[in-house]
Amino acid sequence: MILFSCFLFTGNGQKSALVQGLYRFDQSFQQWIECPHISLTSDDSKILSTNETYLPERCHFVTWNILLDHYQSTLIYNSQRYRSILDTLKSLLPDIICLQEVTMNFLNLLLNEIWLQENNYYIIMMKNVINSDQDKSYGQLMMMKNFRPRSFSICPLEISDDGNKTITKELIIARFDLNTRITIDLVNLHLHNDRSHNANEKRCQALENLFKKMKTNNYMLIGDFNFGDYDLKEQNILSTYENEVHDLWKDIYHLDQNPGFTFDPSTNLFARITSDSQINRRLDRYLLHTLDNLSYSIEHLSMIGIETIPIDSLDIDNNQRINQSDHYALQLIISFRTRSISHRSALVILPTINQWSIIDSYREQYDPSFNRWPPHINLLWPFFDITDCQDDQENILLPLRLLLSQYSSFSVEINEIDSFIENHISFMKLNEQSTKYVKQLHEQLKKLFPQCSKNNRYSYNPSMIIAQFDNQEKRNEAKSSLVLNESFEFPVEYIYILQRSHDNDTTPFHITYQLPLGPILQPINSKQLNCVDIKLQQFFQTMNLYETSESYKRKQDKFEKLSSCFEQMFNQDTLHCFTHLFLPYGSFRIGINGEDLDTVFVLHELKSRNNETSFDETFHQLKHDSTTLTNHIVNLLITQIEGNLKNEIVYYRKIEALFPIISILFNDQTKVEIFVQIKTNNTQDVQDNSNLYSNIHKPIIGVHETEYLFVHVRSPPIFQHLLTYIRAWAQRVGLYGRAYGYLSGYSWAILCAHICHTFLSPIKSLSSIEHFSIDEFFSLVQQFFTTFAKFNWLSQSFRLYPKSYKQKILSGKSSAHHRGAMRIISPSPPYNNTGRSTINSTRDFIIQGFQRVLQLFDTINTITLEDKINALKQILELNNDFPNEKTKSLVQLTLTSVNSSELDEWIGWMKSRLAHFINDCEEECHLVIQTQNSIEYRLNNTEALYSIAFQLDPQTLIQHRNFSCWLNQFLDQFNLYPNRKETMKITHKIISIHDWKLERMQPKPQRIRK
Repeated sequence: MILFSCFLFTGNGQKSALVQGLYRFDQSFQQWIECPHISLTSDDSKILSTNETYLPERCHFVTWNILLDHYQSTLIYNSQRYRSILDTLKSLLPDIICLQEVTMNFLNLLLNEIWLQENNYYIIMMKNVINSDQDKSYGQLMMMKNFRPRSFSICPLEISDDGNKTITKELIIARFDLNTRITIDLVNLHLHNDRSHNANEKRCQALENLFKKMKTNNYMLIGDFNFGDYDLKEQNILSTYENEVHDLWKDIYHLDQNPGFTFDPSTNLFARITSDSQINRRLDRYLLHTLDNLSYSIEHLSMIGIETIPIDSLDIDNNQRINQSDHYALQLIISFRTRSISHRSALVILPTINQWSIIDSYREQYDPSFNRWPPHINLLWPFFDITDCQDDQENILLPLRLLLSQYSSFSVEINEIDSFIENHISFMKLNEQSTKYVKQLHEQLKKLFPQCSKNNRYSYNPSMIIAQFDNQEKRNEAKSSLVLNESFEFPVEYIYILQRSHDNDTTPFHITYQLPLGPILQPINSKQLNCVDIKLQQFFQTMNLYETSESYKRKQDKFEKLSSCFEQMFNQDTLHCFTHLFLPYGSFRIGINGEDLDTVFVLHELKSRNNETSFDETFHQLKHDSTTLTNHIVNLLITQIEGNLKNEIVYYRKIEALFPIISILFNDQTKVEIFVQIKTNNTQDVQDNSNLYSNIHKPIIGVHETEYLFVHVRSPPIFQHLLTYIRAWAQRVGLYGRAYGYLSGYSWAILCAHICHTFLSPIKSLSSIEHFSIDEFFSLVQQFFTTFAKFNWLSQSFRLYPKSYKQKILSGKSSAHHRGAMRIISPSPPYNNTGRSTINSTRDFIIQGFQRVLQLFDTINTITLEDKINALKQILELNNDFPNEKTKSLVQLTLTSVNSSELDEWIGWMKSRLAHFINDCEEECHLVIQTQNSIEYRLNNTEALYSIAFQLDPQTLIQHRNFSCWLNQFLDQFNLYPNRKETMKITHKIISIHDWKLERMQPKPQRIRK
């Protein structure tokens, strides 16, 4: 029985014709009734929301273009399709349903659905739907389960000055509450299809208008966009706004692997009927724009409505099947998290612990917040509530760290105690220079997070509160005691985020994140302040894990000289349309001992100006040929290096790679590698140095990858110690080195960052860091080996995730994720696999290395402090398992040259070819391989030995036809080296493990491993 056709009941019970508006099913009337509503323009944000206008935190969406019924109606079986679409929606019961191409015929069916009535769905109806029979039109519907919008408007899709122009397309914009202060606008749209005149321009204009007019709101655009990923004009618009507006399908999937064709004539009968081009396209999308007050995580996103349905389910002899629409639907389950700015969170400077006794001698007596707050100087208070989600890291912590990296560490001097008369507060006052520096930092922080300083009534005055009184009289009584007898100072190397519990006012503030100042972390050593417990430092000294100050200073000296050298050539006088950066990354940036100094030189194009320099003119002429421009820059850098540092250098050379590298060896044996990265603009965006450095969406090689680690680990000094220890273990047992098929330093850093983030105990105060003990360190080491010995490396990808973030399925990502037997995904775009050099054999040796340590734990006591020190020592003393007991033969390469620099060049070529060879041995020859992870030098560094072990005996290996073929191809590569000299020679032999060991027992020239 049909309960509804084209009439309804209004709120007062009167029968009325259906009109555009908001409706719900009234159980008492057993009818759909119109609900009062307000437009977006009438919505007063000061009016508090009600429970029925709240969007669920975990929200289930479906969007579907259901194919209008007057298009070739005899071919598209409307009654069967519509019934199936309604059944699909009934099975899902989404929170939000957005439909396009809806007509009155479908609406009549919809309104009689019992599931819709019983689940308290609200419906926003457009007049284009209601009038579809008369006007042959169609429109959109938005349905909400058990909640309604606080306001909504139905707006024209196109903005025109012509008042007489007929409006053909409209969109629904509905506003919902996320909490009492934060809202989100959901937009159900249907852009013009290609049959419309100037469709591209209309779609572009609609997107531009929406992006510009809604930029101050949280919003999500939902529906049929009517263009695909190869419609360049529209995609250029999306690319312009890609840092602000997120295409959720691309958040989850790589289009090469899962293109998301919601309109697919190759598989969909009705798409073949309605398509003029027969091109598969991703027409339907969710585009999300969030402000700083909102974060999100995607639980599920997929196409639905893919299955075909029978035309006549009762006729078993009729096998003809049809689709439900010419579009597939998109199902999304997403969680929204509002981010509040709270007085329970603060961004502060903390004085070093050695000064706390002076400060607390006043605070303990006169400051009622003594037990809640540590001594501190506020930079921003209130500050964001950090909830440990991925969005916090990308939108708060990482931008904050990139800003702090541009400020060097400094000292604060306290020289007197002063008072704020108006609120009876006494504070320790910074001297003039310290005040100036802290104020400068505060101003930059305000620009980065303006929402954290909106309600500040007073000008910022950096100070450290030590006393708070109820009135002036009590302050006067204590005045004689509030005198600083002697000034003091402390270094500021870190900024801290403090937070305390929301449900307990007595809970003290604790350290949530410790963020370093400056581009380079302070190197860990026994003299480092706010570092770790003295016994842990002594252990590191005993085991020779700290870098010597001489070694660090040599690298620092080389970096500063190269910086100065490049600044002479590239500066504000020589460049007006480009800018440059020279930055360290890798171990030197992390502040731990590394073999080389890794750096990157970046040349970046700014907006074009009229006063081009000669350099600008040349670069502009070459910018359209990236290879030529890059080679030109490399040659300029080499010329500059040669002219300024010739007497300090043994050699320099250019290495061709994904990005060009300049490799330098200095006289003191310091090695520097300079990656060269060129960034030219396709669009004329104005950017300066700081923007270039802070743009996380266009990362700088190595730099942003490292910065992600700094904000993930919570306490850099603890991370530095764990990484130093784990790297030393991996190097000593032969499991370190990307060139040899093992894990690179950055892969080990990612693994250590995860352990610090996940297992580091809550940092109650600064003393928790400074007194970080052997016991606590041992616990992290134990967690490291336990976690990664049990991780399913064969089938899972490892990626850094905050605790509250649900891991995405990476199976749809690009092939870069799948190269390599261990998949350790970089946290920085483009999310490459940092373990892509590993093969099955080296992966298995790494896993065995983890398991060896667990076996060691099972055989020794780890109860007392001495037990744990002994265990940590024994881990580092585990032997290098090359060659493994299961291997039977070796291929030994001997490389010789006339001097050490030429030999290093020769070895570099060998390393660059090695990965292909070991891959071929495993993939094509099905051999188990163990690679040596070091080079043995002899004869005053003019001869080098390198070996690869196999589980076949020498005779079988020699007779293995495929292996001989790939070995010869590998050896042929040495003849192809373009810079090979006659003095560069290579020989090889295949010997048994037994003979190899016998050879090493014979007196030989001194061997040095590197």
